[in-house]
Amino acid sequence: MSILRLQEKHVTKYVWEGNERLLRPRRHASWVLKHEDILDQRVKRLIDHSGFGHLLKFKHIDFNHVLITTLVERWRTETHTFHFPLSETTVTLEDVELILGLPIDGQVVTGITSGDLVSLCDQLLGFIPPSTAIKGNAIKLSWLNNTFQELPHNATDDVIAQHARAHILTLIGSLLMPDSSGSKVHLMYLLLLADLNNIRNYSWGSAVLASLYRALDHGIDFNQDNIGGCTLLLQCWAWERLTCISPQLQPLTDEEVQQGVGFPLGKRWTRRMHRTHIGGTTVPQIRAIFDGIKAKEFLWTPYRVEYVRRLITIEVSPTARAIVPLICFATVEFHQVDRVMRQFGFRQSIPSDPFNRDQLHKEDMRGRTDRYWPQYHVAWIAMWNDRRNHLIHGNQFNGNGHLHDNSTYMQWYINHIIRYITPIQSSSDDDYYRPTMPSQVSANQSDDNEIEGTDDDIPPPPPPTLRSEQQPQGRPRRQRRRPPCGTTSHR
Repeated sequence: MSILRLQEKHVTKYVWEGNERLLRPRRHASWVLKHEDILDQRVKRLIDHSGFGHLLKFKHIDFNHVLITTLVERWRTETHTFHFPLSETTVTLEDVELILGLPIDGQVVTGITSGDLVSLCDQLLGFIPPSTAIKGNAIKLSWLNNTFQELPHNATDDVIAQHARAHILTLIGSLLMPDSSGSKVHLMYLLLLADLNNIRNYSWGSAVLASLYRALDHGIDFNQDNIGGCTLLLQCWAWERLTCISPQLQPLTDEEVQQGVGFPLGKRWTRRMHRTHIGGTTVPQIRAIFDGIKAKEFLWTPYRVEYVRRLITIEVSPTARAIVPLICFATVEFHQVDRVMRQFGFRQSIPSDPFNRDQLHKEDMRGRTDRYWPQYHVAWIAMWNDRRNHLIHGNQFNGNGHLHDNSTYMQWYINHIIRYITPIQSSSDDDYYRPTMPSQVSANQSDDNEIEGTDDDIPPPPPPTLRSEQQPQGRPRRQRRRPPCGTTSHR
């Protein structure tokens, strides 16, 4: 049977009916990002000490709404992965740690979300916001931007700390975990910023990833016209792995590498690019590029490529490959890295059936005024704290990691998912057949006899280059395509 239980609610259903949409990522303007060069050094030192300082360099990246929209079309809530013709892939904790530089180990980001949180602003921010800047327990980002631009010359340590908290809170609400409004940030985060020496002890990376997963889950609704979450992370993730759509970067010099200009890796995408055209300017064009993606155009392990590896200044935490819940207050999502083992250099086995998250997805802060999330999620938090006992392991793959369609894993994958999204203009159900799952293939079975690496003769890829800028001619003709099990046609 198909694992795509929610297909009737998925955006692809409407695409196949001839409908199109364009998602608009939510990102509020941030004064501190635009004016990092004039930020008082006393405040900047505290932001650096908290672990958020490098985010101040993420200020020159424009969002590609077309790319984001097309990626969301391939997101599957059932598995928390993107379904491409070549296989499943997803944003993992490894990507968060290397692209954003945020800690992925530590305490979960959770706590109180109700009660009178506004009164805490007097002590933690030095001001009680006016009623016009508050809605419930959320504060307008515009008020934070306008209030904390200039630090008094004779500011005390408390005032310096208050400015640092305000700017970190702005980064959380505008860049890392923006909600669908894009204009406010919840004061629940402010409580975790009270002790600036303790901020690094939280797993901000897992909270950011949980928020992005939840935003993607909402984004598969065709009627959704905007998307929250850290779309900066999503876009940089795509540029790191999908060479068919990544802009061409100006190379870093050895001196710049030694100065740390290229790390976290997201910083390098803020630099001047030779060209940003990616072979298509509309959703149907990028959709066709993804449908026709070649093995050499997708990198399973981009951070092992030499020109990227030399930029990395940290050792990735083993938590990056843990099958664990990702928690951010009311939000709980699952990090199912067993489905994308090749992103860690391992041979891919057939994964277990995905965990049903329908009940978890009903949990949010609406109407939960009496809920104390650390207690309510105690079981999930315990699983997170035991993360080192839930790491994936496997045999290293050879070549570039890609598999032929006749391999055991790809036969399972083809028979359970939707590989291609571009609608066929004229077809009938007779053009397709209803595949069944081979009875001899079971979950966790490894492809010991598979032919690994469809392009084994291709050397490690050069730095990402662009496709020709000529207009795409549409997806090339293929043999009869297999719809997922349980459907008569995937168009």
